[in-house]
Amino acid sequence: MMNDLLKNIKKTSKKQDSQIKNIFNKRYVIKDKIAQGGLCDVFLVEDIYDFHFNTNSNIVIKLPNATTIKNKDISSLLFSEYKFLRELNHPNIVKVYDFGIDKKTKIPYLILEYIEGKLLNDISIFNMNKSLKIDIFKTLLNTVKYIHSKNIIHADINPSNIIIDNNNKIILIDFGISLSCNNNSIHLDYNKVKAYNPKYSAPEIINGGIPTEKSDIYSTAAIVFELFTLKTPVIRNNKIILDNSHTIPFYLKKWLNRNLSADSSIRTINFNQYYNFFTNFLHFN
Repeated sequence: MMNDLLKNIKKTSKKQDSQIKNIFNKRYVIKDKIAQGGLCDVFLVEDIYDFHFNTNSNIVIKLPNATTIKNKDISSLLFSEYKFLRELNHPNIVKVYDFGIDKKTKIPYLILEYIEGKLLNDISIFNMNKSLKIDIFKTLLNTVKYIHSKNIIHADINPSNIIIDNNNKIILIDFGISLSCNNNSIHLDYNKVKAYNPKYSAPEIINGGIPTEKSDIYSTAAIVFELFTLKTPVIRNNKIILDNSHTIPFYLKKWLNRNLSADSSIRTINFNQYYNFFTNFLHFN
């Protein structure tokens, strides 16, 4: 039965994934796959205790995928994510409930809250209203500032790791390759497995560097740039290209130029400095 589990995890078709009905640690019943990433896949699960106590947990399980299932460090990575998420208590960050290693298969897993909504990556920004864009901007700045205040680097901020729930609440997810500001060691060859999205990653990351708070800020700015220009950033001669077609206020251009700079030392997550943007942009044409 557990050998079948290993085979099923390596298959990607929806038909095969829907047939996965295995139980982890005699508690979590795997249902349908709802997401897959470079390191792990995510499945809806049912908690057997819910049947006993007549409750509904709304949870998911995060499991190593075919690429990482044999990686000796995957248990450490998932436990590291669990440890970081336990330290974070923020309304715009996904909640974690449990970490474990299945006794029979030795496969590590993470239990997280299930959030109903859509990934920002799957939402058309062309039809998105300005108030939601501003809310995303404000929320990202506040959330990233909070994460850094806890000495944690997310290391993979991009639209596929941001959920807009059914109430338009913004939730940051996937701390799978996060690391501590105080210890830049990482249990993974960050570039070998391409555990980042190059469209939203800072130049120093693409060039082989280790994530820092400054690279998180760059990724945040890259998302904001795309929201308000409908384009991904283009960097030439260490400067962002903002041509006349980008009809955005000068104070946003200033913020983008600073935080999309190849010079990481000038990037800042300062929130209060851009209060005027949030109050004035809704009236900008």
